[in-house]
Parts: sequence; structure tokens; C-alpha cells
Amino acid sequence: MRRHHTAPISIAVGAVTLTAVTAAFTITPAVADEPTYPSWQDVQNAANNATAAKAEVAKITKLITSLQGSADAAGRSAQIAAERLHTAQAAEAAAKQQHDALAAQADAAAARARTSRMRAGLLAAHLARSTGGDLSTDLMLNSDSASDMLYRLATMSQLSTQSAAIYSAAVADENAAKSLTAQADAAQAELQQRADAAASALADAKRTSAAAEAAVAAQQKHANELLSQLAQLQHTSTSVAAAYVAGVQRKKDQEAAQQQAAGGSSGGGSSPGGGGSSSGGGDSSSGGGGSSSGGSGSSSGGGGSSSGGGGSSSGGGGSSSGGSGSVGSGNTSQAAGAVAFAREQIGDMYQFAGAGPNVWDCSGLTMQAYASVGLGIGGHSATAQYDVARANGQLVPYSQAQSGDLVFYTDGGGDMYHVAIYSGGGMMIEAPYDGVPVREVPVRDYQRMPVVARPSA
Repeated sequence: MRRHHTAPISIAVGAVTLTAVTAAFTITPAVADEPTYPSWQDVQNAANNATAAKAEVAKITKLITSLQGSADAAGRSAQIAAERLHTAQAAEAAAKQQHDALAAQADAAAARARTSRMRAGLLAAHLARSTGGDLSTDLMLNSDSASDMLYRLATMSQLSTQSAAIYSAAVADENAAKSLTAQADAAQAELQQRADAAASALADAKRTSAAAEAAVAAQQKHANELLSQLAQLQHTSTSVAAAYVAGVQRKKDQEAAQQQAAGGSSGGGSSPGGGGSSSGGGDSSSGGGGSSSGGSGSSSGGGGSSSGGGGSSSGGGGSSSGGSGSVGSGNTSQAAGAVAFAREQIGDMYQFAGAGPNVWDCSGLTMQAYASVGLGIGGHSATAQYDVARANGQLVPYSQAQSGDLVFYTDGGGDMYHVAIYSGGGMMIEAPYDGVPVREVPVRDYQRMPVVARPSA
């Protein structure tokens, strides 16, 4: 039986889960802050003046959401790079399989050609003995000229019907061996290209992964203290202050999704922080959540269906998609089992290519969640999982999402860079990106596909 994660009551602002403190907290001594961050003395001075306090609240809120935005943007870049690596590795594996199959066929054809040449050589030797010619020596010294030899023998009227068949087979086998060898050589070149592409994608994935970890670390460095300062100015608890910031972030996410649905540009630096909310009480669900969607390119509008249970209109995106709503409810028992499996992993850390038992990436988590109930969903790739669902006719509009459905994110171009499992009530469970553990957060609308996949249908 897998252990369940236990943790103190926590709240989440964007990507980073913060330890909650009670409403009555002690102000810690000021530390050496960076110049752009307020000190506790700044906060205490502003707290005595309503106008100054309001301005400081706005400043701190902007700092928190900016930190969150930076972490989310880095996380999205890491997700995109990770999915490209998955795709490149799958292409390399397919190229290797193709090369190995052709090489095996070429080897078998070469063996058949050697046998055919030997039979033809024996026949030539027999004819030589009968005619006094040196056909066997000629054939042995010119093994690549079986067709010429056949022509010469035929013109000399020295071949019987059986002899002609033997030489025809020798020519055919020789040509087949040459053709398959050429195909195997071409496949080898293709394999090398795929391997080079995978190596490049791996280097990019490592670079973006490190950048994401650095961005999350920078956020964590300041987030707790900024939240405490905000709570002090608002005369409330840090959990309430966190909920306030999460609301601001959620509004930005909705605005970005609406802009995207209207056809506006929404890539790169303009990406939202994502909606956060406080976790009501601490077992597995961490609220809030930085947007793990986004990326560098602008995504296509697409799909403005209103979100079911999640709030705002969908951002939709990129490529595709279908979803007529005729899929049906599927096997709800399997869907519930997949969600339960994913929920048990909350608190485990993200790791690229992780598929358990204690580390995960996004598609590794969804793949294993459904494997736990006996369903294959397309392997270890968000794009592959989406493509399989589309091929199987398992896509439905997001407005009809139900627990267990897969939620996808894309920055356009046809590939999915992130996948999560819908857990109901506008929430989803995801393995986000480096530095952030598996969590249950509100569904983000920005760059979300307007359809979800229902693997149990």
C-alpha cells in the first residue's frame, strides 16, 4: 500500500506552496533585502497611513505576482522543451527500429544472394566441364555481373530451363540484397539525424529545467516574507493574504485566456500567473497554482467554450480538435481509480521523464494513473496521449469535463506540452515542472485545449 503524504496546513500562491502561519504572527527581524523589495520598516511605516498602506499593498502584490509569472514562464519553457525531448526520443526509437529491421532484412538477403551465387557457380562449373570453358572462374571473379553472365550463357544456348531459373534467382537475390543494403544505409543516416536531434533536445531540456528551478528558488526566497508583509498591511492572516493574491493571479489568467480566445497574442512574457486559492485544510490538496501553461509562441485562438466547473472561458489553443460530446460517460470506476492514484502522489517531486514511484513528470503521472486501472493512454508523452485519444474518438468539449478526463495545454503548432488529470469541481492534479511537487490546483484556462480526453470511454 503506497504511503499517503501528510503535510502541515498549507496555502499555495502560484507554483510554490507556502507554510501557513496563524493570524497572530511575530514580525521577524528585517533581513538584507534586495533594493526592489520592501523592508519590514517600510511596511510598518506604511501601515500607519491608509494611502501609503494601499500603495504598499499594490506594490507587494505586484512583486508576488511578478515572481510567480517568472516562475511560470520558466516552467512553461521547461515543459515545452521536455515534450520536444519526448517527441525527439520517440522519433529516434522509431528510426532505430526501422534501421534494425532493414539491416536484418539486408543481412538475410545477402545470405540468400551468397547461396544463389554458389548454386550458379556450381552450374557454371558443370557447364565449363561440359564445354571446356572457364565459366566458373569468370563468375567467381565477377560476382556482381551475374546478369551479364546470364546473358552470355543464354546467347550461347547452353542453359536449360532449370539453369535459367537458377541464374535468374541469382540475379534477383543480388539485386534485392543491394536494394535492402541501400535502404539500411539510408535508415542509418536517418537514425543518426534523429539521434542528433534527440541529443540537442536533451541539452535544451536540461537548460530550461535549470532555469525553471532557479526561477522557483527565486520565488521561494521572497514569497513567504512578502505574504507576511501583505498580511500585516491588510491586518489579516497570511492565508487570507494568499487567497487575495491568488484571486489577482486568477483574474490575470482569465483575462489572458479571454484575450487568447479573441485572437490576441498571449505568448512569452505576457503569460499569466495562474489562479491560486487557499487549500482549505491540509491534506492532499494544495491550492492555487501558477500557470504551467504558456510558452514562447502565440497560440491560436480556438475554442471559447465556457469552462464547466472551472470558471472562465477556455483559452483553447493550437491544433485541433473535435469533441462532439457523443463519447459518453465512460467507465466511471476506472476514471475514479485513476484520479485516486494521481491524488496519492501529491507531494512527490517533479522530475523530467519521471514515471514513479516517487518522482513524476506530467505525462508520466497520467500514464501511470491510468495504467493502475488497466488502461494504456498512449505512452510517456502529452502529445502522444492526445493523439491516441483523438484517434480513438475520446475527445469531448471541456464544458463537459468530468472527473478522470485529461486536460491538455498547447502553445500552438499541434503539440501538447502539458497534460493533467481533471479531478472535478474545476480542479486538476498535475506534475507541474522542476522545483514544484505534484499538486491539485484550479484548472488554468490559458493555452488550455478546448477539449479534454476521456480514456475510459
